[in-house]
Amino acid sequence: METVLIADDEENIREGIKLIIDWEELGFEIAGDASNGEEALSAIKKLNPSLVVMDMQMPKIHGIDVIKMARQQGYEGYFIILSGYSDFSYARDAIRNNVTNYITKPVDEDELYDTVKKIKEQIDRLSKEGGRLGKIRKKARGVVVNELLLGTYFEEDNKEVDEELLDELGNMKLLYPQYQVLIHETYHTGSERKDYRLPDILPTFLDDGSYEITTIDRDECVLLKGRAAVSRFEDFILHYEKAPIESDSPLDAIFIALGEKVDSPDKIAASYESAKKLAGRRFFCDYGEHFVREEDLLNVDGSKTNLEKEDNFLDKNRQKDIAESIINAVVSGNRNAMINELVNLSDYVKNSGEGSSDVCLYLTEILLQIKDRLSKQYVGLSDLFDTHAGIIEFVEGRFYLYEIIQYMTDILDEAIKRLHDRQGSENVIADIISYTERNYMQPLTLEDLALNFGYNSGYLGRLFTKTTGTGYNYYLNECRIKKAKELLLEGKYKVYEVAQLVGYSDVDYFGKKFRKHAGMTPQEFKKMN
Repeated sequence: METVLIADDEENIREGIKLIIDWEELGFEIAGDASNGEEALSAIKKLNPSLVVMDMQMPKIHGIDVIKMARQQGYEGYFIILSGYSDFSYARDAIRNNVTNYITKPVDEDELYDTVKKIKEQIDRLSKEGGRLGKIRKKARGVVVNELLLGTYFEEDNKEVDEELLDELGNMKLLYPQYQVLIHETYHTGSERKDYRLPDILPTFLDDGSYEITTIDRDECVLLKGRAAVSRFEDFILHYEKAPIESDSPLDAIFIALGEKVDSPDKIAASYESAKKLAGRRFFCDYGEHFVREEDLLNVDGSKTNLEKEDNFLDKNRQKDIAESIINAVVSGNRNAMINELVNLSDYVKNSGEGSSDVCLYLTEILLQIKDRLSKQYVGLSDLFDTHAGIIEFVEGRFYLYEIIQYMTDILDEAIKRLHDRQGSENVIADIISYTERNYMQPLTLEDLALNFGYNSGYLGRLFTKTTGTGYNYYLNECRIKKAKELLLEGKYKVYEVAQLVGYSDVDYFGKKFRKHAGMTPQEFKKMN
């Protein structure tokens, strides 16, 4: 049985339409009614009726606007328009939104019966065809989506967008007031858990009809359609920027480049191009950085960054100086100098504007120069380095620049340790863990610890995660919650006092962290024990 929604601002007309024909005989049941445009739009979204019988002149939201908004939200059912105007002044807009059924008021019983019968026959025919037409439309829409992203849908010499093309986009549910193109990549983490792709996550917060998925030249793309979709995705991004992505999150292995937001279909190609430029800079993102926006291509003053300039290059002479400085730092046992040289190297190649392949070659050559010098000068260091082929394969296979810098840091750390009998990285992390256990109640930050222990904060964070298998902030919270449990079991303190004693100034935040780590609230833990 199909469903029908009846919308008219006059109650007697609504009731009359319900009774004027035998809806059940025609294969329909009344799903609901609405007395104004807002109610009609809400009911369409909630009930998704097969058919909407609606007066054109509706209060609050005009009938044509209800149809437009319903189509934008993905409604694919049929409309019968009731109009008191014999010339149908709104017919053109209605046709654009796939409405071809009009009945003039006062409603004629036979005309309504025949129109509903015709619609039911169309529904049955499409159902018998097994959705073949829907598949064809979907395939055609996919071709059009690709053309929009590539900029080939509209003719270049046509200054004004063709109305017929706009009508076609409207019929395909591709005509919206705002768009944004995303390019996403998923890299395998090497763990046993599933590696998610962005399309796996989108349905959790976006309506199914508010985006399109396609692939162009191996770029996996998402086209967001409409202000609501663009806004919801922005909220999604902001949420994860405020709270760092955990290592077990589906987003941990996803990188997303967000193209510019555009306000018409002929500008979708510009959004795709900006997303493509940003996706090309994925290699240079920092540790834990999973999103890059169009504004990242601009400096603070709004001017273009080096990414857009044509005179980019990596200086071969400077390459030799960099290798020499790193070697000198290792030989002299100056670990801080070595770390600073690597940080400067990272910044230099990142800001050069060169692509990832050229940067990988540049870094490989530096590492091979370091290997040759140290291996020849100190035979005991030769086993630290992989073969030339192994080094080249490793560097070329990295997803991010920081992974290469980390690789170099680990090798050179071990070289300093051997040459100068220094403590290894595991001992440094042991010292940090010991320090944390003694000072967990203080406002500890990774930046402060890095300064105290003579490390770069980004490197120290990665080293801590690599050594312990968890991030420092997570470990700090674990340490605090462990102590909080001990204090709660003593029974001397109230929950807010325990929160302060273990380093949380906000008792609500303490409660959230306690529940996350312990699986229950502090009150529940105290009561249970």
